[in-house]
Amino acid sequence: MKERRMFERINAPLKIKYEVMVGLPSSKTAVSKDISGGGIKLALSENLEAGTELKLDIEIPSEKEKITSAYGKVMWSRKVEISGKKPTTYYETGIKFMKVNPLSIGKIFRYFLE
Repeated sequence: MKERRMFERINAPLKIKYEVMVGLPSSKTAVSKDISGGGIKLALSENLEAGTELKLDIEIPSEKEKITSAYGKVMWSRKVEISGKKPTTYYETGIKFMKVNPLSIGKIFRYFLE
């Protein structure tokens, strides 16, 4: 099957602080699984519905200005269960960037590809 993405995707475990844009403000933390110029995949402890809008504060490793903000929309979410001695459940969540600084994404790519 041919990949239909416009942007290259890289595995990038980044610290993310996110906030749902409607309702009471409440920021939570997550770790990214991968990122591209068009979006980011997060491992979340909660299941967010498609269409949910988020503000993301992405920590950029090895930069003076460590945090870049982005805005995105949840496109999909799926439950992941890991069995074992300490079973874990989380939600892989695909987020499409609605507003992001492309230079910041470039710095993230450069960090992980070096």
